[in-house]
Order: sequence, then C-alpha cells, then structure tokens
Amino acid sequence: IIDSTNGYIVTNNHVIKDADEVRVTLYNDQTIDAEIIGVDEKTDIAVLKVDPAEAPLASVEFGPSDVLRVGDWVLAIGNPFGLGGTVTAGIISARQRDINSGPYDDYLQTDASINPGNSGGPLINLDGNIIGINTGIAAIGSRVGFSIPIENALKIANQLVQNGKVMRGWLGVGIQNLTPELASSLKFKNTDGVLVNTVKLEESN
Repeated sequence: IIDSTNGYIVTNNHVIKDADEVRVTLYNDQTIDAEIIGVDEKTDIAVLKVDPAEAPLASVEFGPSDVLRVGDWVLAIGNPFGLGGTVTAGIISARQRDINSGPYDDYLQTDASINPGNSGGPLINLDGNIIGINTGIAAIGSRVGFSIPIENALKIANQLVQNGKVMRGWLGVGIQNLTPELASSLKFKNTDGVLVNTVKLEESN
C-alpha cells in the first residue's frame, strides 16, 4: 500500500496480468475489490486502487534503497505458496543486478527466501522501511531473489496514477555494437561507439 489515503497499491504486473477481477486481502484477512489503474510490462509494475472507506489501510515508510550495502540485513514479506502472511530474512547479495528480463533491469538481489506468492510484496530494512518490491527468483528454493528498488517502483507507480501509462524519453534510432568486422568494412579505425542501423518514425509504447 503506497497511499493509504487514496487506496493505491503497488504489485507486479505478472501478478494481475489477464485477470478478470482483482481482490486484495489485507493483514486482517479482510478481502476487498480492487481496480487496475495502470500497468507497465517493461518494469513489471502495476498499480491497483481500493476504496479506503471499505477497510483501514496502514501507512508505510519508504527507502532509501540507494544507501544499501551488500551484506545489509533485509526482510521479505509475502504469501509464498498461498500459506498466508510470511516473513523471511536475509541480506542484500548484490545491487544493480541485470537479469535480462527487460530493458530497465536494475534489481536488488537478496538471499531472503522469495517464492511464488511473494511477488509484489515488500522488501524492508531493519527500520521497517520498504526498500524494494519483490518480483522474481532465479529458481524455486535457490535463495536467489530479486526486488525492484523502491525509488524505481514509485517513479513508475506515480506515472501510472497520474497518466495511466508510463511516459519515456525516446531517441528514435536502432543501434548495435560496432564489431571489428563492421568497423573494418566502414573504414573506422576502432570499435568505439555504436552503429545506428535504423531510424524509427514512431514508438508504439
């Protein structure tokens, strides 16, 4: 819950993708209906909205995640395997991890157990502040989990709330690495930089 006053909730896009109806179950086991405000597939973020008049919503504190160090203790909260509210402990294993899931990979890696059902749940520091959104695992039981840094998640979420979609800068060209073979054929002396191979007229998303 990122905004208890207005009822906004952040989760992963893959959690609610293709859903006909969405319901949110709170810590007291109360279940209320939610609507999807917006999704961003490229960062796997979705924003839901519930009516705050239907249930008491707790306020939370965020971040910062950019001061985290490898070895800092963290807690992952979620609903693994549908067992119910569960907390696991671990450390930050790495920062700025690229797992080749999309063009904007920038994950916190943790060995706190994250399993199916933890997606969309918070990763918190020992002060109780949310520093990440749990989003994926390398393999079940591997103790290699990944979380979206909270600053990145909130930037996306705020745009989804305001615009219903994410607005990104766009250069309008396609590029590729300048290999030694390409450099030679183009009579370049080295492979510094990139090759512009296409010019795009419009961006679909």
